[in-house]
Amino acid sequence: MSLESLRKLRAQTVESLMMELAKITRALARSEERYRDIETQIQKDVAVYDRQSAQGLTIEAWWEWQGSMDSQQAALRQARLEIDQAVEAWRHTKALLVEASQERKLLDRVADKRRETQRAEAGRQEQRTTDEAASRRYSARKDSNP
Repeated sequence: MSLESLRKLRAQTVESLMMELAKITRALARSEERYRDIETQIQKDVAVYDRQSAQGLTIEAWWEWQGSMDSQQAALRQARLEIDQAVEAWRHTKALLVEASQERKLLDRVADKRRETQRAEAGRQEQRTTDEAASRRYSARKDSNP
């Protein structure tokens, strides 16, 4: 594979990883917002439960509250799991992005060095051509002037 092809591929990889990182960041923000919403709802429900239990609860009402709170706690654990997974995916993707960016920069430096070498070689070739032409002119003058 040519250097230019590798550079383009690495640039595409970097772009793709950046888009993936943005997608993960959005999912993380949604999960964190969901977590906060569940926490807020739990706090409200606990306040209502405290008021109702102070007034006395039937066993059926108590079981209903327990079911509701268990369900909310399960939702909170699920939201926390989603956050943790998103954080891990973000870290992994970020590491891949750093690696791909470093590789891209290395390939860019190699390409720059190659272009620099080609320009220097072209300059030397041009100088050789100029020197040969000047040498031929000098030889032609020398031969025509005895």
